[in-house]
Amino acid sequence: MKLSVLCWNLHGVPRPISRDPRGRLQRASAKIRELCPDVVLLQEIWSGWGVEILLRALHPDWKALSVPRRGGAPSGGLLALVRVAGGWIAGGAPEFHRYNSSAPAWKIWEGDGISGKGALIVSLERNGERLFAVDTHLQSQYAGSDYFTVRDAQLRQLGTLVARLDQRVPAIIAGDFNTDCGEPLYSRIAEMGIDLAAQAREGRGTNFDLCDGRPAWIDYILGPDSRRWSAAAEIELIMNRRFDDPYSDHHGLWCMVTLRPRG
Repeated sequence: MKLSVLCWNLHGVPRPISRDPRGRLQRASAKIRELCPDVVLLQEIWSGWGVEILLRALHPDWKALSVPRRGGAPSGGLLALVRVAGGWIAGGAPEFHRYNSSAPAWKIWEGDGISGKGALIVSLERNGERLFAVDTHLQSQYAGSDYFTVRDAQLRQLGTLVARLDQRVPAIIAGDFNTDCGEPLYSRIAEMGIDLAAQAREGRGTNFDLCDGRPAWIDYILGPDSRRWSAAAEIELIMNRRFDDPYSDHHGLWCMVTLRPRG
C-alpha cells in the first residue's frame, strides 16, 4: 500500500493573534495542490471561513472530512482532505473524540481549555484496501506550565482510541502533539506506531519555539504498529521563512509512505 500524507498545523486563528490568516490559508492551499498528497490532515482550522477558503481552492479535487460544529468550524480544529484522483473514499462517517483532560477554561488567554481539542478518526477505502487516518492536536505548552499531566492523559486516551480500531487495518496517526521528541512523554507517542520522520530530524524542529525559545519537533506522522506492518517513508518539511511567513507557525510534514503487512 502506497500513499502520500501531509500533516500541517495551519495556525488558522484570526488577527491579531496570527498574521494574514486568509492569505496564509490561500498560500497553503496552493502548496497542497503542488504537493498533491492523497491524504491531508490539518490542525487549527478553527473557523468556518477557514474551511471555506481551503475548499474554494481545493474543491473538487479534494473532499473534506470532519465533524462540523456550530458556525461550520471542524470540531477540535481538525480537518481531513482526501484526493479524489488518489482513489480513497470515506468508509463511514468521521468520528471526533474530545479529550477528557485539558487546561482550565478560565485561562482564556491560552485558548486550549475552551477549544475542545481531540482526535478525528476517518475510515478510508480504495479498491479493497482499508486505512484509518487519525488527526489530532494535543494541549499546548505555555511559559510557566508545560501541562505534562494533561498531555499525558490525552496521549493515554488517544492510545486507547487507536487500540480500539480494527487492528487488521493499518492506521496513520498524525498531528500536532505539542510534545518534543526529547521529552519523556515522547515514549507514549512512539508506542502508538512507527515514527516515520525519526530519521529526518537531524536537530531540526517543526515549529519555532516551545516556550524556551528553542526549535522543537512536535508534529508527527506515525505508521501502523510495527508488529503487524513494516513501513518505509520519504519525508519533506514544508518550511516557513519566519513565524506565519508564508504559511504558518509550524512547518508542514509531507510523507510518501509504503506499508507492507508482516507474515
